[in-house]
Amino acid sequence: MNRSQMNLFKMVLFVLGLAVIAAVFYVINPGGTAGVSDGQKFLWVNIIVCYFLIFVPFLFSSINIKNIDTKITSTTNIWLSVIIFVIAAGILSVLVMREDVQVSIRLAVLIELVLFFVLTVFTYFGYAAGAHIGEVQAAEQKSLGKIAELKNAFEMLSLKTDMLADDFHDQKAKIKKLCDDVRYMSPVDTDAASSLEGKLIVFANVLSEPALTPSDMDAKIMELTNLINQRKLLRK
Repeated sequence: MNRSQMNLFKMVLFVLGLAVIAAVFYVINPGGTAGVSDGQKFLWVNIIVCYFLIFVPFLFSSINIKNIDTKITSTTNIWLSVIIFVIAAGILSVLVMREDVQVSIRLAVLIELVLFFVLTVFTYFGYAAGAHIGEVQAAEQKSLGKIAELKNAFEMLSLKTDMLADDFHDQKAKIKKLCDDVRYMSPVDTDAASSLEGKLIVFANVLSEPALTPSDMDAKIMELTNLINQRKLLRK
């Protein structure tokens, strides 16, 4: 079942639910609203309102792999708010219909409106928190991916350095030191860090070329050292 079919199925369920509520109402009250007290009308209005609130998360809170972090946070806040409102509406409906408890419909409606406003704010902040979590994790994944690529490049460079001839003894030691520096770098999600990491990956590939002379390699190592020092100065 694709997304369009799923949405259509949800809407059909929603309409059927309303039809069931209407059918139950007319079974209990065959004469319609004529013989229904104000307290009972308040109860049925609350039933319809609560039905809408319960169905909204079901309609609009589908979770997939791309939005799972954001949706879990926001959907949790929505359902918690809905449950609190439904419980409060049920209690107020019972109190309004009881003759021994003097709770007016006007007061009950006012309480529900205030509660609805508070829970709406709570839900909004839940969405904001979920969106922030998604943005932070996306940025973190991006920075982790780049630093992982950088470290892999220098691990390969370290392995290839072991195969250099004895004439490159000094250069091997310097490269090993630089590879250790890169191994312990922390991810930084900035354009400057990304630019430097791209240059470092290029230099790691250049130093892996077998045609370099010791003097050429010394010059490249000097440039690489400067780039690594610049990257080490960057912090989150």
